[in-house]
Amino acid sequence: MNWKEVDQGWGDQARVWATVMEPRWWPEFDAVLRASEVGDATDYLDIACGSGLMINMAARRGARPHGVDASDRLLAIAKRRTPDADIRHGDMNALPWDDATFDVVTSCRGIWGPNQQAVHEAARVLRPGGRLGLSFFSATRESSQIGKAFKAIRRISDHEVEQSMRLGQIGLEGRAEEMCEVAGLEAGPRQGVEFELEGADLDHEVRAWMSAGPAWMAIQERGAEEVERSIREELADLEETDYGVRTQVVIEYVVATKPS
Repeated sequence: MNWKEVDQGWGDQARVWATVMEPRWWPEFDAVLRASEVGDATDYLDIACGSGLMINMAARRGARPHGVDASDRLLAIAKRRTPDADIRHGDMNALPWDDATFDVVTSCRGIWGPNQQAVHEAARVLRPGGRLGLSFFSATRESSQIGKAFKAIRRISDHEVEQSMRLGQIGLEGRAEEMCEVAGLEAGPRQGVEFELEGADLDHEVRAWMSAGPAWMAIQERGAEEVERSIREELADLEETDYGVRTQVVIEYVVATKPS
């Protein structure tokens, strides 16, 4: 799938993603914004911004926000959320901004193992002394609670088995740091944030995961009913009577600096 086809999957349930799934990741967004020092008058870009919650959070911190994503339907929501932001449809491997435009660039689980060119582009549009905040799933994901959702999708999708292995390489020890350094950036120490995805009940949780791009691909292969059944079975033991479904997440991130 090339970047112009991304909207097929990620935009298919854009409203559900934006309202049911995306808001639950705010602790990750907050951690990366803080670590990369986004604040008043920061010229800021979020790569693979999706429906734009992180852009909105940056704007509330006083930044001058910009975003790029490959899904028109997600971007429509991002633009509605933060009308004054400069949000563009485009390819993260060929960013539509000039060299040295931004103080901070971020990408939360938008740049993956195969996306070295996107890191080069992020470095290109950073000013000297600028910072790239890059987050990704911990390599321990497979044995964690969040890994159960991916397992549910992969076990019925041949495409996602291969794809998840390639994408997840960024979480391997030293890999994200290496990607930054190859692009001419100086990577800081790897950091982490732990939190829980909160779902009102199992139905809520299944709906959230059915809105994700990987689920869309599995649906094309096996049909929506089978994908829903697999997710429901895998996550059922995470439901607590008094608390709904709570899924533990570990996110790691690095902040890399462009030499002055």
